[in-house]
Amino acid sequence: MLNILLFWGTYFGGLFMAFSRAPIYAFLVYQAVYFFNPPKRWWGSSIPDLSFSYYVVVLMAVLMLFKYKELSKNKLFNVPQTKWVYLFLLTHIIAYGFASLPLKHDIFTIYFLKLVVIVSIAYKLINSEKDLKLVIFGYIFGAWYLSFYTFQIGRNRGDRVEGIGTVDSTDSNGIAAAIAPAVVLGIYYLWSSNKLWQRVVCLISLAFLCNALVLINSRGAVLGLIVGSAYFIYNLYKGKIKAKFQKATVYGLVAIGVIGLSVIMDDGFTDRFLSLKEEAQGVNEQGETGSTRVVYWKAAFDLALDHPLGTGAYGFNYHANKYIPADTFVGRNLRESGGVKSVHSSWFSALAEVGFLGLLFFILMIYSCFKTAKTLKALFFKESKPYEYYFICALEGSLITFMVTMTFLDRHRAEVLYWLILFFMAAHNIYINRAKS
Repeated sequence: MLNILLFWGTYFGGLFMAFSRAPIYAFLVYQAVYFFNPPKRWWGSSIPDLSFSYYVVVLMAVLMLFKYKELSKNKLFNVPQTKWVYLFLLTHIIAYGFASLPLKHDIFTIYFLKLVVIVSIAYKLINSEKDLKLVIFGYIFGAWYLSFYTFQIGRNRGDRVEGIGTVDSTDSNGIAAAIAPAVVLGIYYLWSSNKLWQRVVCLISLAFLCNALVLINSRGAVLGLIVGSAYFIYNLYKGKIKAKFQKATVYGLVAIGVIGLSVIMDDGFTDRFLSLKEEAQGVNEQGETGSTRVVYWKAAFDLALDHPLGTGAYGFNYHANKYIPADTFVGRNLRESGGVKSVHSSWFSALAEVGFLGLLFFILMIYSCFKTAKTLKALFFKESKPYEYYFICALEGSLITFMVTMTFLDRHRAEVLYWLILFFMAAHNIYINRAKS
């Protein structure tokens, strides 16, 4: 009953706020529906079988048209990320002519087109710094809900949690990748909040998020979180611009983190994470090791040399048997059935699917976010605004978290990745473009 009440309260409450307060609340509802994902939840049969996301996106488009004059200053091509996102989409369309599995490629290209349209509309609706903070809160709330749902389900398959996927990620590794960046943003709000109740809410949210990562047991997501949060904490500790009691609060954050992890970590999590060292033993026919993925990555590169414009979605799976050595483990009975596992890296998956040009646009899309961050940090340092400065550091840390995680997963079309890019697009528009005008 609690899950159903949360869903209906969020859905109708968000729609009411979209009409009464600001259109951006409609995108917050979209974010929530993404994480709630009613059709795949045990409580989903208790609510109507409707495409809730579709109606929210239509509402977003209608509100954008009604507010067109007010939102017209949020020009899509006034931020550097847009052209790379659109060009990356274009390479998917070009790959149609070279797709090894045209029907599969058609499905994923249409999905990605819809995602780009939704992100574009959301960018137009983010009209102020408050709106930007709201969509980030929407992301953290959605990630918290999924971590709460994970807590309810518990480990249901050995030392892992399965069956908690979203529309674009059916496996738990993808879910861990989706919620890990929210931890970095949660740490920032825990540090920057000046009211006790806000800090309590942040602590509770972080506890659920970290507990979910432990339950899911995704090594890539944990590794990404270690790198991304370390980047943020290091900047917070060593940064040239200081807030009141900054170093003391950093020590406090580290202490809270150590204590919290000691409480939620168990032997299953520790053993799985430490197995990374053992898996670097090399490639064999008996099972997949850490070295096996390197073989997959090399196979993807060799495939791209033969197909420089890409082979479309699932192109690597289709061709991989020709490029992966026969003595490499590819999963039980997969080689005999003509199949093979995915490449297990967003960088090499993009290379195999849309070729060298597509990978270039993908890299430039992410690079443009860090370039925006560099400009914004210089601006806030000059203006002596520590909270805004470290807000940008937190955005960088969240993107780094996802980047490290997606190095071991095929997530180059992940919803959350493009939400993170959206945050940088909106920040560039609000803090740089508005300042110039």
